[in-house]
Amino acid sequence: MNRIEIPDIGLSADIPASYSEMTRPQVYYVMQQLHALSLAKISLAEFRVRVLYYLAGVKRTARSIAWERLHPAEARRRAEKVVILAEELLGFLFTTDRDGMKPVFDTIINHLPVLHVGATHLIGPGDGMIDISFGELIAADADLALCSTTKDERHIDNMIARLYRRPGPMQPCGRRVRPFKMEETERYARLIRRLPGWQKQLIMYWYAACIDNLQHGYFFVSGREVTFEPLFSHEESVGESLGWLTVQFDLAEKNIFGGIDGVAEANIIDVLTLLLNYKQTADHVRKLKTDH
Repeated sequence: MNRIEIPDIGLSADIPASYSEMTRPQVYYVMQQLHALSLAKISLAEFRVRVLYYLAGVKRTARSIAWERLHPAEARRRAEKVVILAEELLGFLFTTDRDGMKPVFDTIINHLPVLHVGATHLIGPGDGMIDISFGELIAADADLALCSTTKDERHIDNMIARLYRRPGPMQPCGRRVRPFKMEETERYARLIRRLPGWQKQLIMYWYAACIDNLQHGYFFVSGREVTFEPLFSHEESVGESLGWLTVQFDLAEKNIFGGIDGVAEANIIDVLTLLLNYKQTADHVRKLKTDH
């Protein structure tokens, strides 16, 4: 948290320094403003001021608006201070690369665990997306790739429909939802299309943060701390060099989780742990051959 004080406007508050420090309502508000910014409905400066005021709990009143009209010069100086402060405090919301400035989302907490579409409730993955199945990941990843290629946002609806489903019995991957069936994607996608744009945007940002965490984060498996980063190195990327479907067929052939359907239903952490074990064993054998 960052403590700020601006005597000119009587402002004294703690401002989150990351998404992880935000409350759920704060995350929702920031996403709504980011969506408005992406549609060019507000400027970047207006976005920053709105977010700063909201996070600081500052509300414009009829009295403050009247004061601004009576003292335009002083109000302008005050606004300039607020804009500068907003740029300093809210820098964590964006990053800059060769393509310009892009939003950053850095938490794996699922702030939309349940989607309410009319009378229908759709249950999403838990924090970090560590309770999804291998089949769900393959399907969602394929939809994201299609959206990137075609720019057709219907693939985003399909991707979300792979992850969010009606409540149901406990699945092998650890979620209480109805079984994942590819043929039901369109039915769920029709519901997803009714969601506000900012909610879809939040799910997209969260999904990307979870994938990054799966690739580079640390997990406790059977009491041991492990990272799956070796599986996603540029030199040897399981997902890119072999293709996830190839991995699924290979594991099905080994019959570790059962056939094709069994592998698809397996928990993503269990699958990655097995793949990491295969890689470490292969690397060890390769090293022994090299040493001799």
